[in-house]
Amino acid sequence: MICGYCGNEAEFMSSKEFYGQDYGVNMYVCRPCDAYVGTHGKGKTPLGTLANKRLRSMRKTAHSMFDPLWKGKYRKMGRGKAYQVMQELMNLPPEKAHIGMMDEEQCYELIQKLKVYRGLI
Repeated sequence: MICGYCGNEAEFMSSKEFYGQDYGVNMYVCRPCDAYVGTHGKGKTPLGTLANKRLRSMRKTAHSMFDPLWKGKYRKMGRGKAYQVMQELMNLPPEKAHIGMMDEEQCYELIQKLKVYRGLI
């Protein structure tokens, strides 16, 4: 995986190597950029794109706005419907409608649109 910040190859490692504890996932890490992304379980398929500290923070905020739509005590809809809403709000195809694939601008846009959308439901 190539780092979108510096263009170098990201290092592939286990979460145990990165965090010092095994969380059951692997990681792609670009240490100079402080960018990383986890994988689906112990495989090599990334959960999204490499993210630096700022983008990781924005993705967490986006998830905090999005996730209550489909999970938790105040869920409004099923997971599939929630992701369909994200696709429509962001005008994205299904394969791109994942917060882990969004850049800072898209995260900001999603957060703003979810503020309005959540007020309507």
